[in-house]
Amino acid sequence: MSIWSWKQSLAESILDLVNARSDPEFTIHDVYTFTGRFLELFPRNRHVREKLRQTLQRLRGDGFVVFLGKGKYRVNMEFEDLIGDPLPLGHEGFVLPKTKTVVRSIRLRSTLLATEVKRRYGSICQLCRVPVILSARQNYAEAHHLQPLGSPHLGPDILGNIIVLCPNHHAMFDRGVVTIVPQTLTIRHAISGVFSPGARLYRHSWHNLDMDCLKYQYVQMFVGT
Repeated sequence: MSIWSWKQSLAESILDLVNARSDPEFTIHDVYTFTGRFLELFPRNRHVREKLRQTLQRLRGDGFVVFLGKGKYRVNMEFEDLIGDPLPLGHEGFVLPKTKTVVRSIRLRSTLLATEVKRRYGSICQLCRVPVILSARQNYAEAHHLQPLGSPHLGPDILGNIIVLCPNHHAMFDRGVVTIVPQTLTIRHAISGVFSPGARLYRHSWHNLDMDCLKYQYVQMFVGT
């Protein structure tokens, strides 16, 4: 199993735990209570406790959790891919610091694989390469699945199905007015002239896009001709 699969599974388990308690803090001993579940998820690994501890440190490095000392941790409520269901006024719950919104429960906006791809691109759009700057150390971008994950598209949650976009270009992809030509990776808009002729998707050498996902987006999602 990939490192990402362990991170995703552990992050979801931690969120289940803190949501059940309405408390973002937890301990390493709480994490060890997941051992039985992870033995079922990853039966080939016989060192689950050690792997859980290692994966927790990876989540700490990603900024998903904060180490408080003496075996205590807290979910980082400022982690950019956390969202929550709003509570009625006057009720207690979690607070997402960026918006000061009180929420009933917290969950991941997207998978941690998408978070990792954004991190590798420095959260800079692969189309326009213009950063959306939030602070001296932080840009903002969104992950887009070429073949959407949900029904009826049922796209795979793999590296080759994900690109990094600014909010403007993400909205264009969601509405099907922009596409990537699979064979050339050139960018097309439903209205000619929006992109320069020959404009291509920026892509690092490690980022191999899945041809089936590219074709799906081009044929099924794009409204142009």
